[in-house]
Amino acid sequence: MHLLVAAASLAFVVACGETASPTSPPLALGRSKQPKALSQKGPLLAVCNIPYDVRVSKRIGPLGGTLDLGDNNTVYFPPGALLTDTTITALVPAGNTARVFFTPEGLHFPVAASITLNVSPCITPTSLLSVVYLQADTVSEVRPTVNNPNAHTVTATIEHFSSYAVAY
Repeated sequence: MHLLVAAASLAFVVACGETASPTSPPLALGRSKQPKALSQKGPLLAVCNIPYDVRVSKRIGPLGGTLDLGDNNTVYFPPGALLTDTTITALVPAGNTARVFFTPEGLHFPVAASITLNVSPCITPTSLLSVVYLQADTVSEVRPTVNNPNAHTVTATIEHFSSYAVAY
């Protein structure tokens, strides 16, 4: 009888304990909260585990080329995207969002370049992810995105340099 009362009491305590609401944001790999939304009305940045900074520079000219950021992240410049030889620098900062900062900032491409970002470190369902253009840490534009679930990548065309991120 005492065992039955103890089991019922335990069940009651567990049932009345705090639980996450169905709308609570997911926890990011041991982090206590989701990153602050960069746009309250628009897309939210995907929660991703980027363990270390990556900075890459390469000189690319009118014949085109690829800037390889490692870990299946690339920027492809087709012929004609750059009018002169230009040193392109990309920074992928460590943190809980997948974003890339490019210089020279404001550089425009007569022929669109394409950016491919690896989304395997993201805990947001990858089928929902898109590439977004950031202005002053605010989602300014959602780029038309091709989502490749087999390769765990998202790809979008870009017409200029600034900052881009993965969002949902």
